[in-house]
Amino acid sequence: MLATLVLACSGPVVASDTITLRVVLADDWVSAPAVVEAIDRFERERDGVRVQLRGAPFSQIPELVGSAGELGQPYDVAQWHAFAAAAAGLAQPVDDLWESAGLDRDGYLPGALLGVTWDGQRVGVPLDVNALVLMANRELLAAAGVEEQDLVETEGFERRVSQLAALAGTDHGITVTNSSWAAYGWIVAGGGQLLELAPDGTAALDGDGQPTFTFDDPRTVAAIERLVALVEAGDAPSPLAVDLARDAVAAFAEGRSALHVSGSWDLPVARRAIQTEVAVEDIAVLPLPQVDPEDPRTVLGGSSLFVPADAEHRELAFELLLALTEPELGLALTEQEGRLPALREVYEHPVFETSPDLAAFVAQLEHATILPLIAYPEVATAFQDGLEAALSGRRTPAVAMAEVQAVAERRVGEW
Repeated sequence: MLATLVLACSGPVVASDTITLRVVLADDWVSAPAVVEAIDRFERERDGVRVQLRGAPFSQIPELVGSAGELGQPYDVAQWHAFAAAAAGLAQPVDDLWESAGLDRDGYLPGALLGVTWDGQRVGVPLDVNALVLMANRELLAAAGVEEQDLVETEGFERRVSQLAALAGTDHGITVTNSSWAAYGWIVAGGGQLLELAPDGTAALDGDGQPTFTFDDPRTVAAIERLVALVEAGDAPSPLAVDLARDAVAAFAEGRSALHVSGSWDLPVARRAIQTEVAVEDIAVLPLPQVDPEDPRTVLGGSSLFVPADAEHRELAFELLLALTEPELGLALTEQEGRLPALREVYEHPVFETSPDLAAFVAQLEHATILPLIAYPEVATAFQDGLEAALSGRRTPAVAMAEVQAVAERRVGEW
């Protein structure tokens, strides 16, 4: 019996002695054949266990988990950012279940482990990862006299983009988006940060247990100034344009844009599109331009699974977390969906050696860290607003980030 996709409040009729696990995953995960097959196998291997699977927009999952608990119908498993779910009181610690299952913390990519850590405890299991990288059209680089090595440092990067934008047949050199996640990648690559971090990479808390935000750090402001400069020079299209993300992929695949900044989800799209435009080997996957190339940094994306705080079947739910993060499933999702697993061992598979662009992309994962603002939604909203104000020209980056810093400090005083 396949896992039941719950699209409404009603569910299947089951025997009174059946244990039902209520699970909510992102829409695109629910529809992935490998995920459906894994849940089907989970049910077959456990008599009397059924999974009610609901798909939802990724951003709406925290609200659904909270509402379900208030209604007395809690979920047993949920997908999102486990560390942020724990910060909101939605996820429970599972260190004991990690220990009983024999999970090795070193077996996960460092950023992925941070994504399931809150208050010094594990609060979920990493599911998938990706990282912000710079993709470059080698043919256009050669035409502009730009070497790949010319793009590895922030110093002179805008000048190189201008060279590429000036080529005949190109619409622009690069695309800049108003994504706060992408902006964080540029910020950490430039040596900046949005809040002080402890040595383990988690938020450093003051004596009152509150984070210290650093939006007005000169390195953070400088990173946003670089993005604004690309837009103001006309070397990047308006970051507030409708359908920018979709148009950016098409422009890069068709050779109308020389550079494309994105994550792993665009790799399958680019591969398919470039078959009639440029060869696969003509696409270089590079790190973001760094202020210190010897210490590369970028932002980690992806998600994790967690057991909600009020889950009724804690141990069984954790078993499902393990089933959905097995290496074989991670590899299947890589090949079928372009998703990358959080487990290091999966990257020993030949597919990561025979695909040059994928291998180069994976190399950036070791240097990727989570966007910590996800755990502080009010401040995250202020940062998004400030970023858009800077990119649209309504505020200078310095003024925009100073305003965000003021909001963050005010919020800390209210917590």
